[in-house]
Amino acid sequence: MSHFNVPSLYGVVCAVVNFVLLVVYYLVNINLLVEWYTSVLALIVTAAFLFAGTVAARNAQEGSFSFGQAWMASMTVAFVAQFLGAALTVLLYEIIAPELPSLLEQMTLEKTREMMEGFGISADLLKMQMREIKEAMKEAYTVKGLTLNAAGGMLMWAIVSLIVAAVTRRNLNSEFA
Repeated sequence: MSHFNVPSLYGVVCAVVNFVLLVVYYLVNINLLVEWYTSVLALIVTAAFLFAGTVAARNAQEGSFSFGQAWMASMTVAFVAQFLGAALTVLLYEIIAPELPSLLEQMTLEKTREMMEGFGISADLLKMQMREIKEAMKEAYTVKGLTLNAAGGMLMWAIVSLIVAAVTRRNLNSEFA
């Protein structure tokens, strides 16, 4: 049973660490929330917890872990981290700082506009693209949007978990090995 308890714990800790980082960015400088490197840091933190949780689960199994067991352990960390992280973010957006989603939407749109203007996109195309992006962002900071984002993120973490499983699996040596 520790096969799932250990990775679940790592998923909880991962979600809490990423949420604490989110709150720190919010408190220190709200502009950090729309910078690319904050997202990259969250990805690195999650990947590190995938590895750590899978290795801890393997060690709880006395050092023996098949590829399938390693993949399931890694996916358990990812699943718990993704959906608990989404729930904590909903808490932030709905209760702690209900003004934050509209601010993030405005800041993201402005950053996107600046980037597109830097690429030299024509005014007509820019106006059309910004309208489409604004429409697509309407649900991004809602419970539904965060849940869909977490579910979609699981596809990416499934692939990362394959890599984690390949690296962390360890079969006991048999007498024929």
